[in-house]
Amino acid sequence: MTSFEEEKDVHLVVLVHGLWGNRSHMNEIRNYILSQQGSCKQKLVVHQTHLNEGYKTYDGIDVCGIRVAKEIEDEIAALGDSVVKFSLIGYSLGGLICRYALGVLYQTQIFAKRDIELVNFITFCTPHVGVLAPGNNMAVKLFNTIVPLVLGNSGKQMFLKDKYNGFPLLYVMSLPNSVFYKALKEFKYRSLYANIINDKRTAWWTSGISRNDPFIEINEKNGMGRFRFVEGYDPVVLDHKSPLLIAPLEEKEDSSYSELDANKNDDTEIDPQNYYFLNYWFGKVLRWITFLVNLIVIAPLWFIWFILSGIMETVKSTIRAAAFARKYSTYFITEVLDISTDQSGESTDAIVDDDDEDVVEESDSDIDNDGSESSSTLFEPTSSNYELHLEQSLTDQRDNLIESLLDAIERKETRTAVVENIKKIDEKDDNPSESKIDVTIRELELYSVEELISKKKVHIISDDKTATTDEDEVLKLLSNFNLNVDKLQLDIIDSLNKLKWSKFPIYIRKTPSTHAAAIIRHSDPNFTEGHVVLQHFVDKVFQFA
Repeated sequence: MTSFEEEKDVHLVVLVHGLWGNRSHMNEIRNYILSQQGSCKQKLVVHQTHLNEGYKTYDGIDVCGIRVAKEIEDEIAALGDSVVKFSLIGYSLGGLICRYALGVLYQTQIFAKRDIELVNFITFCTPHVGVLAPGNNMAVKLFNTIVPLVLGNSGKQMFLKDKYNGFPLLYVMSLPNSVFYKALKEFKYRSLYANIINDKRTAWWTSGISRNDPFIEINEKNGMGRFRFVEGYDPVVLDHKSPLLIAPLEEKEDSSYSELDANKNDDTEIDPQNYYFLNYWFGKVLRWITFLVNLIVIAPLWFIWFILSGIMETVKSTIRAAAFARKYSTYFITEVLDISTDQSGESTDAIVDDDDEDVVEESDSDIDNDGSESSSTLFEPTSSNYELHLEQSLTDQRDNLIESLLDAIERKETRTAVVENIKKIDEKDDNPSESKIDVTIRELELYSVEELISKKKVHIISDDKTATTDEDEVLKLLSNFNLNVDKLQLDIIDSLNKLKWSKFPIYIRKTPSTHAAAIIRHSDPNFTEGHVVLQHFVDKVFQFA
């Protein structure tokens, strides 16, 4: 390194992986960021966090957040006064861990003391509103009850089953007077990416922080003509500020089945009006069959792998999290709602007392002084490409099994209306008496159906100049996109949406593994659309200057 490079100001970028993840999952994001060094006035330093790899992500958003905060603080200390800008990027659960870490760092006032500008906060497929599946049917209730039990403290927190002073952690983190919210507000730019299909665990409504979900019946084949895309990044990155055309669902003859079958094998648009009652139940049965096939074929291999590694690691996680919570987590949560700067200024080492320091720094012992990992690392680098491939294959199989289960229990019935081909907004209406409305994805994010009507955020599409927006008709058209989520989740959505976000729905169709493809989590020839997402990310979203 030249003396010029050593003296150059640094823009520190920290990347945080998701559940079961490791630093390699963020490699492609790192590569795209570093490819833009020429357009950045500062030297780009990208740090991929490593203290939460593998099953350590079970320990809890709070525990993992403390570890990330310590990594950030240590990295800043190592770089010295050269750090002038800071950006934080989280993937999946990593986005929630980022938000907790920011609260810790806000309390220590490290950025303010060092006069570091907070530039970019960006998440990919992060369940900001949690992963509690909407709905009241028995399958949904069982899913929401059982799954949190096998994902450690993090699972309980993501499913809003935990209690901090009577409220779930994700709710506390969304409160405007919490340190987490205040820290998030400090960033100059906040952005997020969220899949619109095949990512049930981090669906649009939670990753996009949205009150409504206009993508409820969109799949790989039927969405191309219904949305406008960001120019140059089509047909992957949607323009969420452009209007959608919402049209009433019309009853179709049974002959629609033959029309649908005729269109399955070509690239033409599938008429959205084909989604009607019989088609819904046919699809419902098919999705359950798909899940059962996945369970029978995949589960034996996955179950053996999960049990052998999972029992030991879950016990470790419980011990780590319990030791941490006894003297730290409860104390911190009671303080996050009313903190003053004169009480701040301590480092994370000072916040955690000597008895707890070994809990936070446990992962540090797995890293040798030269930065290489020792043999005791929880998820140490695999010794061969074969082992790496096997681990990734098992992870993908687990993901596919969970995804197929969620697909089976999820409501996909189109009850009242569908998103129609967007071109019809500009065309002459063949049926002026038929009510059609346009509304943007952004407006559906921010407002309830009732608010959309009262604020006149929807517009009638008709050639009839005397036509007026009938509130009952609009309510009927939009009710299909309304989610059955509880009040706490709605409060989280409303609170987070008070902040300014740049949101980008992404439409990945070439692979069912959209969660992994969004950031090209690993090499796969079917993840080409992920390159479009990441190119958009460095071209239009991440601010380098």
